[in-house]
Amino acid sequence: MADPSGITVNILTVLQLAAIATLYIKEVKGGSSDKTRLRDELRSTVLLLEMLKDRLEDDDDDDQDDQDGAKHLPTGPLTHSEGPVFQFQKLLENVIAKLDPTTGVRRIARVLTWPFDKKDVAEILAATERVKSHFMLVMQKDVVELSKLSLLKIEDVDTKLETAESKARQEETQKIIRWISSLSFRSKHASVLESVQPGTGTWFLEHDSFLDWTRGTIPMLWCSGIPGAGKTTLMSLAIDHVERMGTTTFNAALAFIYCDHNQQSEQTQVALLSSLLQQLLQQDTTGTLPPQISSLHSLHQKYGTRPTLAQIEDNLRQLVSRLTRLYVVIDALDELSADEEQALQFVSAVRELGPQVKVLCASRPSTTFQAYFEGPDTASLVVSARDHDIRTFLEAQLQQQHKLQRHIRADPALAEDIVKAVIHESQGMFLLAKLHIENLSQKINRKQVRTSLQTLPTTLDATYHNALERIYSQAPDTVDLAQSILFWVVCARRPFTVLELQHIYATQELDDDEVALEDDDLPDSEILTGACGGLVIVDSETRVVRVVHYTAQQYFDRCHVQQLLTAKMSLTKACLTYLTLSNFSDGVCTRDADMARRLSEYPFLDYAARHWGSEAGDLDTESLLPHIQRLASSPAAIQVASQTRSIGTFRYQHWSQEFPRDVPLLVLASAFDMPQILAQLLADGHRTNGHGSDGETAIISAAAHGRNRNIQVLLEHGADVNARDYTDESALFKAARIGDRDVVKTLVEHGAEINMRASSHLTPLMSAVASGSIDVVRLLVEKGADMELTTVWGDSALSMATRNGLEAIATYLADQGSVLPRGPAGRRASLVASRKGLDKLVRRLTASYTQVANVPLQRQVSRFIGGLPQVQEMPDEQSDAQAPESDDGAFPEALEESGFSVGFSRRYTLGEVLGKGHFASVHLCSNKATGAKYAAKVLKVQRWRKLATFRQETEVAQTCSHPNLLQLVDAFAEYEERNAVMVWELTPGGELFDLIITKEKFTEDEAVHLFAQIFSALEHLHGQGWVHRDIKPENILVVEENPLFVKIGDFGLAKKIGTPAGVELTTSLCGTPSYVSPEVLADSTSRSYGFPVDVWSCGVVLYICLCGFPPFSDELYSDDFPYTLSQQIKMGRFDYPSPYWDPIGDPALDLIDSMIVVDPKGRFDIKQCQAHPWSRGYGGAASSTLIEDAVRSDSPEIMGEVTDATAVRWEDVIPVR
Repeated sequence: MADPSGITVNILTVLQLAAIATLYIKEVKGGSSDKTRLRDELRSTVLLLEMLKDRLEDDDDDDQDDQDGAKHLPTGPLTHSEGPVFQFQKLLENVIAKLDPTTGVRRIARVLTWPFDKKDVAEILAATERVKSHFMLVMQKDVVELSKLSLLKIEDVDTKLETAESKARQEETQKIIRWISSLSFRSKHASVLESVQPGTGTWFLEHDSFLDWTRGTIPMLWCSGIPGAGKTTLMSLAIDHVERMGTTTFNAALAFIYCDHNQQSEQTQVALLSSLLQQLLQQDTTGTLPPQISSLHSLHQKYGTRPTLAQIEDNLRQLVSRLTRLYVVIDALDELSADEEQALQFVSAVRELGPQVKVLCASRPSTTFQAYFEGPDTASLVVSARDHDIRTFLEAQLQQQHKLQRHIRADPALAEDIVKAVIHESQGMFLLAKLHIENLSQKINRKQVRTSLQTLPTTLDATYHNALERIYSQAPDTVDLAQSILFWVVCARRPFTVLELQHIYATQELDDDEVALEDDDLPDSEILTGACGGLVIVDSETRVVRVVHYTAQQYFDRCHVQQLLTAKMSLTKACLTYLTLSNFSDGVCTRDADMARRLSEYPFLDYAARHWGSEAGDLDTESLLPHIQRLASSPAAIQVASQTRSIGTFRYQHWSQEFPRDVPLLVLASAFDMPQILAQLLADGHRTNGHGSDGETAIISAAAHGRNRNIQVLLEHGADVNARDYTDESALFKAARIGDRDVVKTLVEHGAEINMRASSHLTPLMSAVASGSIDVVRLLVEKGADMELTTVWGDSALSMATRNGLEAIATYLADQGSVLPRGPAGRRASLVASRKGLDKLVRRLTASYTQVANVPLQRQVSRFIGGLPQVQEMPDEQSDAQAPESDDGAFPEALEESGFSVGFSRRYTLGEVLGKGHFASVHLCSNKATGAKYAAKVLKVQRWRKLATFRQETEVAQTCSHPNLLQLVDAFAEYEERNAVMVWELTPGGELFDLIITKEKFTEDEAVHLFAQIFSALEHLHGQGWVHRDIKPENILVVEENPLFVKIGDFGLAKKIGTPAGVELTTSLCGTPSYVSPEVLADSTSRSYGFPVDVWSCGVVLYICLCGFPPFSDELYSDDFPYTLSQQIKMGRFDYPSPYWDPIGDPALDLIDSMIVVDPKGRFDIKQCQAHPWSRGYGGAASSTLIEDAVRSDSPEIMGEVTDATAVRWEDVIPVR
């Protein structure tokens, strides 16, 4: 055993390193929550190490086992060169090396900044956790586990493979989580929290309303305040407070959103909810994704699509349902959208995720918001910068302002004068206080400071004006730099990073003969941002530069129009120059790694490629043309721009290669509003209809971006208005999809084909519906769009509008005569609309089932269906009754031919009548020898030569043996009574029809259980060549109710169509009206059918079982639904009306849609029904077990006796025709 005292020395060394590392972490700037987590983790590891040191010292004092028989700690792993003590030492040394302020450039600039990114922190935390695990095992003296978990040399191949697989799973999990949303608010939160002055905001965290919200007693808290009041700061403190509460200890979670008025186009409801979903997944501690999330990712990756709003909401609800509480913090709600109602719709969507959701949001005062947040379950709180908080902030700021500090040292009273004056003039706004201090810090003497205190601006506009005046008072070169940076930041289409601004400024400063950008050209970053007089701020983590407040953006937009135009021109020229730099002369990148390196080294390339023409419509064309013509002369630059602009948000294998090749400049340019430049390019010889490998021409590109002026220029130069891209879509598709009525009108007036079919048979009208623009839909319909065209999966424009809840569009299309498609797409559309609460629309588009649903299911008898030509196969009672001659002599031959016996009365006693029908009556009968009870079906026979026609019913029972088919016991003919008697097993539960009446409907689980038996019985029946032709609830008999055990009976209409030579289709017009299939109702000249008729009937029965009423009925007939029962069946017109079908899952609907199909060739067969996911939901093995358990005996004699006292309903126990 190693010497414990020696190990203790090593531990003391490590503890000293830990103290140094903890001190450095405490002093460093930035990092925020990551810094806290790392510091806490190191301290908890140190605690374990100190406990271990104490235990080792105890062992050193006593070399023998203690009285309890406990042995010394296992020190072998601790002394190894790769053991946990040495590993912790190395980890600490690496941390200290990164943070040490006395090494490298930090020796000069002792301002420590957080050097670790998220990945670094995660790796350090993971390594620390492993070390802690080893220390714990040592103290538990678990040598076996130590040998397994030690980080000494791992030579076991299986362990290595397992580690690699685990890493791969983790990477896949993180990939899917990143895919969920491209919006991330964590860096914004860290930046805001880092800027919070310690000691401020405590009033808010201690306020009763906030505390009630954290306890969950207030579902929603709205904080309103004027611009600059510090609302964002308070929200960041609230987020930090909830995180520190340790939500995981009581199964709660936190998600937050920082809205930004510059990002409103990205702040859609689906995007923000996706971010909430992503945040919940990131907080999961199991390390595995919910299976539905993995399935969602697989589905959309397959088709290259994004999750829909409904899918995101469904998955969020599932995750939220597992929580006791979900805190959602929304900052700057008023900046979410220009439309306040849209912002409130998002809040409502969040609240509807479940009662566990507790919402905290902040915004400017608004009467619209105030009305929404006045509910009984909502609290409101007006926030402003408290004087105490402003004082704390100002005193800290004064300590950091070196010029002011010199003045204060000379006149200490000046500090209090500054604080009082600024508090007085800040009017509850931190922003004003900050800008006032920035202004005062530039004064060169105390007199100027005191004079400025007397004239502090009291409005934001005046404060911004003063800040600009300070900028303009600097040296000329600095003024030019500051003005460029400031106005570029203001007019940019997206925020710039500091490095991007360095590249833009350096590009602008290049001489005309310079064609390459070098590192030496980049201006110093601190000088670049410091020159802007406090009007811009830099995110310490992302290095993104923004104006100090959105009110500053509004001020510049309103008051400095000309300066912004100048900035737009210089920025556009910088974009064009950047694209043509010789740094990109080697053209497109052919590998992902190369493209990633290019974007990292040249960060402005992304903006330049996407926005080089974004401002051209407002600028002087003559000034831009030389730069654009220079781009046109560089094929490599054009393709670099094409590749870069095509890169999406998510990066996966070959992400950099999914771009069209050989795209002409004219196509790129047509995406921007620059008609004059397009005209010049066309005049210079650029091809009007040229395109790249994706087939997109200039007119298609212009339409996709809503550039009507460009389209007019292109049409004047002979553009093909019906040109198609690789998806077979024309310009009209693109314009309709973005809902641009002007562009659609221009294209249609110039001959665009209005009913063109794209891939999957999509039409421009469907694209217009997808845009949600009723104006475009109306225009296309007025111009002759065919409303009834459908996609390959059966959707029409109307079903798309209905399913997506576009009530106005769907109503308009219906007004124009459009009807829902007859197939599943139409039915699903109406059901989805019902679930969304669009009852009025659904009533308009579908049949009203109210009358059908509110009455009990009606009993129907089997019969030949009159009114149509038919081929008779069953006995014609009328012709038999009118037969003039007796055929008594034919009785012996009839017995031999039919297989019937004689002597019923000798073996059985005929009892009470159980039911009567047109052809037969059913009696209770009992075996005279055993007393066993059966059902005797008695048929009157007018002519004995017709007896053989009943043989098919007995033959089914004799040739088909299955536990879910009713079994025949005996068959007799009685000469004197002129009766045929068939003795069947007795089913004490009555008919399924009666059970439906009693239960009203079945649950899905019950229906799966039931149809496992029905499908199995029909599979056997069809396998023996028989088609039943009369499947209905009356012919499905109940043996037991719990568990439900049924048998199919009444084979009176059954016919054998399967022969050794194949299937011989039949032509009889027979069955039960509501259950008969369309092919049975066909005209006699074309009528022929087979096994699929049973599948149709089963689909009808399944429909009834799940809702309690039939899909087809004469009661549905109305002025709005002018279809008779037979017409409904022939057309397959039925719906899934709400609310009856709302709780039923889509798999059940999909199975019904596959069974009730008008064309028998497209209808499922029985095996497909059995294999359907809904049917398998019961469990394949369980279904087999159920059927096997249902078999009582092969002998009907011992099926179980039924006494007269049995409480069952006996009427129609055996179906009577």
